[in-house]
Amino acid sequence: MATDLTPENEKFIAEQVAQGTYESREDALDAGVELLRKHNQLVDRLTESRRQLDAGEYTDYDDESLTARFDELKRRVGSQEGE
Repeated sequence: MATDLTPENEKFIAEQVAQGTYESREDALDAGVELLRKHNQLVDRLTESRRQLDAGEYTDYDDESLTARFDELKRRVGSQEGE
């Protein structure tokens, strides 16, 4: 499969392979694609988060209620670890 990259990107990939960061050009390209996938997933999550905020689908916490929430989560985790 042909992959046309800019000379700058080809040079960068060659340097990464030469330094041993990646075993091959293909490994470096696969890593780049994986990062692009993660980036897109993050953008999707942020878009959904913005939608939820705009729709009022969130809970406001003050210091006291936030502390209570954390305590509740700690208890849940503690009880799951004991199982």
